Amino acid sequence: MSMSAQVLVSDAKQDGLQFVTELAREAAQHRAANHPYLEALAAGDVPDPAGALADLARQYYVYSADFVRYLSATIGQLEYLPHRAALVRNLTEESGVLSEHELEEVKAAGVDPAWVQGVPHPVLFRRFLDALGMTEAWLSDNPPCDDAVIWSRTFHQCCTAGGPAQAVGALGLGTELIVPQIYRPILRAIIEHLDVSPRERVFFDLHTTVDDAHGEVLLEIAADLATQAEHRAPLRLGMQMALHLRSAFFDAMHRRALAMPMREVK
Repeated sequence: MSMSAQVLVSDAKQDGLQFVTELAREAAQHRAANHPYLEALAAGDVPDPAGALADLARQYYVYSADFVRYLSATIGQLEYLPHRAALVRNLTEESGVLSEHELEEVKAAGVDPAWVQGVPHPVLFRRFLDALGMTEAWLSDNPPCDDAVIWSRTFHQCCTAGGPAQAVGALGLGTELIVPQIYRPILRAIIEHLDVSPRERVFFDLHTTVDDAHGEVLLEIAADLATQAEHRAPLRLGMQMALHLRSAFFDAMHRRALAMPMREVK
């Protein structure tokens, strides 16, 4: 490759990185990442904080249980093998296999590696549900609300039907990049209002640490895609679709939380 060609490639990569950095800033400022519902949970500013968190757990499980499907669908959309390989590593982590570096990260966050190593993330979430008394029988008797089902199914379509850039925009810029920001107030609320152990709630501790790396991987893939102008609009569209879907879900959860009767203080 000639020197002039190398300069053009370098400029294109820089432009792509600048574009997705601006998108990442937009995502971090979106209502979905700063929702009043999250603030209300963290502050206990709902009639029954414990009841609201239990309701969130049951409804969120619909989306969370299918996360590997969203990730697998996105991998299937990608054409460039190094991009696919990078997300396969994320898929491995979702299956509970953490690298030595990630194990050090979770240790630093106060998490016992034995709680998470080798345990798929859906199983970690089920551990949290079990701590709340939500057995398989209970879940069967208490089906999810329409808003949770719509969110999960529509998000899956975002990752399957619009091409690689839309899928990366939805899963990366509109989801993984903001997960730690979203989970921190939820984790504060869980610690304050639920009688669960650190091991039982570890799904949330884990996702406020390791998912920073997941977001960075997807950000790099998005930046590569953004070097081509035709990928920029679908990247942003996928991001916006994911953010709007999550915001609509939080709107519904906030309404449900505010409609609960006041919890009696014993």
